[in-house]
Amino acid sequence: MARSGSDDDDAKRSVASLVYDRISARITSGDFGANERLTEAELVKELGVSRGAVREAMSKLAADGLIEIELNKGAIVQAITRKDMSDFLQVRALYESFAARLAAKRIDEPGSRELVHSVIEDYGALIDNPNSDALVDVDARYHSVIMDLSGNGIMAAEWRRLRRSRYRVAYIRSLTQAEIIEAAERDRETLYAILDGDAELAASCAERNVTMTNRRIQRLPNEQFDAIFNPSGKRKSGGGRLGRGRKAAASADS
Repeated sequence: MARSGSDDDDAKRSVASLVYDRISARITSGDFGANERLTEAELVKELGVSRGAVREAMSKLAADGLIEIELNKGAIVQAITRKDMSDFLQVRALYESFAARLAAKRIDEPGSRELVHSVIEDYGALIDNPNSDALVDVDARYHSVIMDLSGNGIMAAEWRRLRRSRYRVAYIRSLTQAEIIEAAERDRETLYAILDGDAELAASCAERNVTMTNRRIQRLPNEQFDAIFNPSGKRKSGGGRLGRGRKAAASADS
């Protein structure tokens, strides 16, 4: 049975999404370092997909601020500046404080209190045994729960797009045990305010937490800042091709 044009379009978008995920993961891990040049031809060869899929993925990466496309030269991985981080965290503070405010107002919705209590318990375990890998997981759950409880789907979706910033895991892993405990205790204060239905306090705590993160980042020595946010490339083979079936699905736009 012949494939319809709609099926072909869906397949191309699916491959482009996989390419986007693969490249963004390599930027996040530091395989592709700050200011490193990427070309369509190299990525097509490494991933085993069409130029069209790579081109679409790179357009989305550029829109998300991960790369900058240069006409007839490919693209370069964007370096992150202190101002970039400050701007990014200012936006996050707005989203997170508003989400915490809404979550506090909706805390009596069915299942909401149970969700908040479960994250508080996770933070308690983290404080008893502070380690960065656990904080990565609990921090992700904390933010997801607050965004979901806010009831604002558009804001939650936009926040999750911002949340894909490549700095997050590297930054958390740079924290000392004392800083991990401090971060956990601050987030618990936000959760307790939400449980109490205190919208103003919840919003204030959430905004304070992001502001304190920004202050710590701005105080980092240049060498440590670049080690976290602009790691040197350690480029190697791209982790394998995306597969014959995927390539075939995308071959029509090569």
